Amino acid sequence: MGRTIKQEFGSLKEEILNVKLILTKEREYERSLFLEKAGDTKIIKTAELEDLRFVAGNTWRADFQISPSNKAKEWLKPGIPVLLKCETESIFGNIYKASDTSLTVQIRGDYEWEESEFQISKWFQESTYDLYNDIITKVLTDNSSDSPKKLNWILGFGLGEKPTPPKSMINQSPLDRIFQMNDYGVIFGPPGTGKTSLLMRAVLEIKARKESVLTLCPTNFACDYIVELALKKGIKVIRLGNSTKIKDEVLPHHIDHLIQTHPDQKQIHNWQTELKVLQKKTNSWKRNFGKEEREERKALRQEAKFLLSTIREAESNIRTKLLDDAELIVSTFSGFGNEWAKGKVFDYVFVDEATQSLDPGCYMALYSGKKTFFFGDPKQLGASYSHPEHEAVHSFLEKAVAFDSGERIIFLEKQFRMKPEILGFPNQTYYESKILTHPEATWTKDTNISEVFGSNPPILWIDTAGGDSEEETEGEEPSFFNHTEIQLVSKLFNLGIEKNQTTVISPYRGQVEKLIQESKGNWVTQTIDSFQGRESEIVILSLVRSNQDGEIGFLLNPKRLNVALTRAKSHLIVIGDSGTLCQNKEFQDLYSYIESNGEIRSIYEFMD
Repeated sequence: MGRTIKQEFGSLKEEILNVKLILTKEREYERSLFLEKAGDTKIIKTAELEDLRFVAGNTWRADFQISPSNKAKEWLKPGIPVLLKCETESIFGNIYKASDTSLTVQIRGDYEWEESEFQISKWFQESTYDLYNDIITKVLTDNSSDSPKKLNWILGFGLGEKPTPPKSMINQSPLDRIFQMNDYGVIFGPPGTGKTSLLMRAVLEIKARKESVLTLCPTNFACDYIVELALKKGIKVIRLGNSTKIKDEVLPHHIDHLIQTHPDQKQIHNWQTELKVLQKKTNSWKRNFGKEEREERKALRQEAKFLLSTIREAESNIRTKLLDDAELIVSTFSGFGNEWAKGKVFDYVFVDEATQSLDPGCYMALYSGKKTFFFGDPKQLGASYSHPEHEAVHSFLEKAVAFDSGERIIFLEKQFRMKPEILGFPNQTYYESKILTHPEATWTKDTNISEVFGSNPPILWIDTAGGDSEEETEGEEPSFFNHTEIQLVSKLFNLGIEKNQTTVISPYRGQVEKLIQESKGNWVTQTIDSFQGRESEIVILSLVRSNQDGEIGFLLNPKRLNVALTRAKSHLIVIGDSGTLCQNKEFQDLYSYIESNGEIRSIYEFMD
């Protein structure tokens, strides 16, 4: 695939210090953006603490009563990070559930809870940055383990000492090659080539060998998907991570739930009941009390502390037993932080969606596995950074592919997702035409759009050039939208495009929000970036940009275009202004490709 990345650093230490600098800048920038935007609309000024419950490990849930005038605003959603403030404490947590008059917040860690009245405001997640800094410190100070050696080779340093995998591997199947590598490898899987299917087949083989395996993913969506696939295959799977961000269907397999429903939990439940009584007594005193009451409260607190440590020790034993018995453990990087800190090591660690994984997460994966494999596609979008300086930062996976001689790269060449006409342009533009369509590809043979278009092309471009289709922006955080394209999408559905089989994608958040309003829940719309890793029978791609200067902004990123063009299985319908877009060579090439292999239609055919 050609090396497109040059080595910028003289040593592994230099590279890691640069990663640290990027993350520090990112954290500061994210904080400043957050504080700039967070006005009174993101604050509940008065919340009354009603109840505090111990869940498991170091997890608590706090129930608050909120005033009905603080109606459950848009930001009060499960998983949203919040800051609880009272006169004596600042407590970080995530919303567990919310209604008009009540709010439950999930908290990790022990706090005093001296007050009963709190102010609750939306916050941003900083704990992952803390974890990544810990990982970086570990790598920089480690002189004894094999992990820095592996990291050295992956990132293009010390290549002279890098061991060569067995020569016999070249003609083996991807699955066999995984089991012939003794340290690490990269599974380079272009769109639709079955990266996750291969990962699951490898897990089944590891299960048969009675070895241990951990799968780490950068997103909760990717983790939940792996868990669901594992359950279908009869694999005993445990999900780690923040339970406020996990799908309801997956929650029964979350470690906290499994601890709470474990047969050894009966005695723990008794202790928890005692703990609740102690906490109730402790919290029943408010500020104005004398020395005697203060002493009694101190004694109660000590008793509660001792009881809590007894519960935690018992739970820790259950947790260890559950994790040891699991056939697969699945987690986000941050969700695995506690186990990583304890030095837990697996026979195999798989990183799914490795393209979107930040470097310290990949370092963590190397430390956590005797053998580590990174699954992803360096030709697709990497992690999304907020700081404008970080747009061109190369992903760990890109570097791993660029600095390897090819011996540890397993390239998946057969795709099972899309019709060859949809694959054609991305294949020749990004993958040197190396991808082949498997005869058993899974698009639905009877999906038909001829009712709307009078023909059934797998790929077509509806050209808005010459129409009244100028892009617009509005609001404090301007993002482009295009009313003409929104009306056209709506019209296509009215004309008979199958809503249940279609996803509308667009590069701009502004367009997506307006499309969601227009849809009234009748069709699915997502940004290109959030739809990476997913697929749909029919995809309508609204490109939005339409101006006289040929300005197309971040659509210039070929990785974003690659993702956008490779989500559809049966039909890809591109909507865009050729006059604006085709001033750029890549869009001109795409337009010509569709002209030869699909159809170009004009917006005038569809609008009244």
